[in-house]
Order: sequence, then structure tokens, then C-alpha cells
Amino acid sequence: MLDNNFEREGRSERERPNRTDDLGAVGDREVPLAPVATSDMVNRWLDGEMSDPSKLSADAARSVEFWRRLGEETDQRRRMVTPAHIPAAIMAALPPVATRGEVAPWHRQETKLSNAMLFGGALGLVALGAIIARLLG
Repeated sequence: MLDNNFEREGRSERERPNRTDDLGAVGDREVPLAPVATSDMVNRWLDGEMSDPSKLSADAARSVEFWRRLGEETDQRRRMVTPAHIPAAIMAALPPVATRGEVAPWHRQETKLSNAMLFGGALGLVALGAIIARLLG
């Protein structure tokens, strides 16, 4: 919303009255978020500083198990390779590309003009003829 900075009724728009009385309770409130469950020990385990995560609490142990499974899944997907027949099938499905010999020269290509383009060209030729007639006459 744009502010109107012109004075109106003896006061400017910047001096707005408190409108929360008209609206009742304010509908936009901050809601505190719950703290993240990763602890310092989980971060140390992820950084490789701690080798044995058996001393962790239940929440931290679940977090460690999640990160361990995520690491295993990432390693497995990193080793995956696309089978050789897939790229060949994709390339075979693509339409053939027109070579240079199949392209017609510009003067043999079909030209499509709309009615508006034809009218504009005719109007331009009439104007050019009028200018030339005026210069010669």
C-alpha cells in the first residue's frame, strides 16, 4: 500500500492512528519453533570427530541412524551408471537433422505475408509516389 504524504484534515498520513483497536486482536503473531533435535555430539559424529555414537540419547541416535542411511544411499547412487543401450535408444528416437544440402536458398523459400503487411506496403508505395510527384511537380 502506498503512503499518501499530503496533509489531510490537519495531520499527515505518516502520523497514523493505532488501528489495532478497530481490528480487535492482532492476527499475525510470532510462533516460536521447536529447537532442532541435532545435538553437539551428532554434529561431532558427522564431522568425523567422534567414532562411536553409542553414547547418544534416543533422539540423537535416530538422527545418527538417519544420516548413516542417507550416506549409504548417496554412495549407492553415486556408483550407479546408465546402461549403454539407453543413450543409443534416445538418439535413435530423435528426428533426423536437416543437412545443408536440403535447405532451399532464400529466393526459393515460400514467403507468407498477412493482409496487414500487404496493406502497409501498398500504403508506403503510395506515400513514396506522392513524395516523388511533389518533388518533380
